[in-house]
Amino acid sequence: MKRIIVSTKNEIGVIADITGTLAERGINLHSIDTEGVGDHGMVIISTDDDDAALLALSRAGYRAVADDALVVRLPDEPGALARLSMRLRDAGVNIQSMHILNRHGGQATIALSADNIDLARSLVDEGSRI
Repeated sequence: MKRIIVSTKNEIGVIADITGTLAERGINLHSIDTEGVGDHGMVIISTDDDDAALLALSRAGYRAVADDALVVRLPDEPGALARLSMRLRDAGVNIQSMHILNRHGGQATIALSADNIDLARSLVDEGSRI
């Protein structure tokens, strides 16, 4: 899965502008996560057309980059996320971001990016029951 990270000002209307920019071009959002700290904001999205989304956001004046994210399904229970995090830590993988995409039917779906996404992917594949 690719995700797009948009660095922006933390101000009224930014989310409306970003989502409107994508909607005008027929780009569907799969997920969105936003954070604001002081006057700085971060919007993390996944779409059905990453290249078109990056181009649209760039043309609208936003600084946006794409990276690979690993999607992991975990049991929705206390300790599951801790076990995953410790497994990656013990292998020397630095988690750069992590987002819970959804929780349904006793399962949680997590998207994460890491400094070594290939090693993270192999560790998650090895420990399919985390």
